[in-house]
Amino acid sequence: MSLPDTLSISRIFLLVPIIVLFEHGFFLSSLIIYILAAFTDYLDGYFARLNNKTSDLGALLDLLADKLFVSILMIWMTFKFDNSVILISSILIISREISISYFRLLIVSRSKTINEVKSDLTGKYKTAIQMIGLGLILITPITPDFVLDLSLILIVLSALISWYSFTKYLNKWIV
Repeated sequence: MSLPDTLSISRIFLLVPIIVLFEHGFFLSSLIIYILAAFTDYLDGYFARLNNKTSDLGALLDLLADKLFVSILMIWMTFKFDNSVILISSILIISREISISYFRLLIVSRSKTINEVKSDLTGKYKTAIQMIGLGLILITPITPDFVLDLSLILIVLSALISWYSFTKYLNKWIV
């Protein structure tokens, strides 16, 4: 297995220490592991391009790792924080992720090329805002209330950008 693929898979497995550390009150440690996991999203692509090891499998594995990472965290946070903004954002984000994955699968099955379904710049912005918002939530138990407010704003913004990017993808793929 290549280094980029290993990094993608590690993102999924790092969810366990993120959640366990948080649940045991080690909020900063949880955040540090979260930042490491989020950084693997950048590193897997960087090393794949650097070593000319890009592949369809690697691209799809990266997308799967991203979807699982965000979805699992959003579901856990929905229950942990009992916050309707997180709940509604989770529904919007996860439903978009499932929908976009389905359409990507459909496009790839018809055209046999992964390049048509890769993320665009809007998707990258969405991911960055989402990752910052989710990361901030992890330290809200030890920060002033405005940090939770900021994280919620970022999560809602990422949900809106998610659906905006979804409509962009649909217009690109269906037309």
